[in-house]
Amino acid sequence: MKAEFRTPMSKNRKPLIDLLPLKAPLTIYIDPSSICNFACKFCFQANKKIKKQMHLKLMTIEIFESVVEQLGEFEDSIKMIHLHGFGEPLLNKDFHKMVKMLKDSNLVNRVATTTNASLLTKEYTHKIIDSKLDQIHFSIYGLNDKNYLDFSNKLVSFQNIVENIKYFYQNKQNCHIHIKISGDYFSNEDKERFLDIFGDYCDSIFIDGAANIWPLIDISNTLSINLSKEQKQNAELKHQYGYIKNTKDNLCPNIFYQLMIHSNGNISPCCADYLNKISLGNIKTHNLKAIWGGGITIEANKKAS
Repeated sequence: MKAEFRTPMSKNRKPLIDLLPLKAPLTIYIDPSSICNFACKFCFQANKKIKKQMHLKLMTIEIFESVVEQLGEFEDSIKMIHLHGFGEPLLNKDFHKMVKMLKDSNLVNRVATTTNASLLTKEYTHKIIDSKLDQIHFSIYGLNDKNYLDFSNKLVSFQNIVENIKYFYQNKQNCHIHIKISGDYFSNEDKERFLDIFGDYCDSIFIDGAANIWPLIDISNTLSINLSKEQKQNAELKHQYGYIKNTKDNLCPNIFYQLMIHSNGNISPCCADYLNKISLGNIKTHNLKAIWGGGITIEANKKAS
């Protein structure tokens, strides 16, 4: 296997306490699409009742331009912008334009995204590569067509996904490719097969654990029947990479170094706030630098259309 078996985190991460206070967020999530073409069992996208409370839409290029313009007001460049949030980013036909706009601005060190790869084609691969995207994470939700239909309620060709990812890898330039799967939903034999299929067509690869990070969603009842009762219970307290636990004695560090910009321009302090329950304003009416500096009052449960 050519790929490193590791999480996608930077090897040069420094303790947050050594960096505070920050003049600019280290990371900003910008959601090109809160709409998703999958409805995976562990996700709020599979819950029709919850989805009715969301503003499901594609981010317009006008909203995105406003975001980029405001990024230039920060004294420091943004270390990483993740062009993804609560849906499938490649549903937005302007995705590659957004990447190029960020790269041309010289206001961000790295631009990344996460995609289920179902909409990836050879033609669009070249548009993404030409945009100079720095990092792409491919999330795999099955190892055959039936897996995908059962788990994501979407009929897709697994072979097409594999071939398009291979094509991306063979044609990429400086883009780091990370591929992941949630191991709690697959047998040990499946995990080995996953590594065999994708291990030579990415730079890093990892088998994640189930993660209860979405408010109002408990994924423990979706876990593999291979897990013991104790393992399922522990999953409620487990984070994807093990550094955040949902207990009263732990403090989530994310709000100290990141912001989330929803597809409608709303701004949250948390990348898991898919319902935008904590609103810091909207990019149309508020200023990112002022928000980061604390010059606003948090508004709960207020959203822009």
